[in-house]
Amino acid sequence: MHVRITAAAAVITAALLLTGCSSGDDSKDEPGKPTPTVAPTKAPAKLNKAEATSRCADALFDKAADDPSGTVGATLPKVCEPLSDAEYADAIREATRQVNEAKQKKLQDQIDNPSGTG
Repeated sequence: MHVRITAAAAVITAALLLTGCSSGDDSKDEPGKPTPTVAPTKAPAKLNKAEATSRCADALFDKAADDPSGTVGATLPKVCEPLSDAEYADAIREATRQVNEAKQKKLQDQIDNPSGTG
């Protein structure tokens, strides 16, 4: 008895797998060509590592500009979450370089124009 049930279940499973699921009239389709059931969606393009690191560095620089008393990289911006530890360290180095460059420019502006006018 169990053999018949198992054999019947195998035949039914094979038949279901071979027929598949389709909606609509198959007479228009070419034989053997699958009919898409879901409209294809364009997946967002993944950023390459250099661009992702650059965006993270920009976010870290912006955060440091908003709070100059903080340490660059002390908090992890959302845009930096997919980066590896090494990539995050590169972003911190780049953001620190940008912060230092901005401070040097500000200091040079103060030296060039000590009165603060014009």
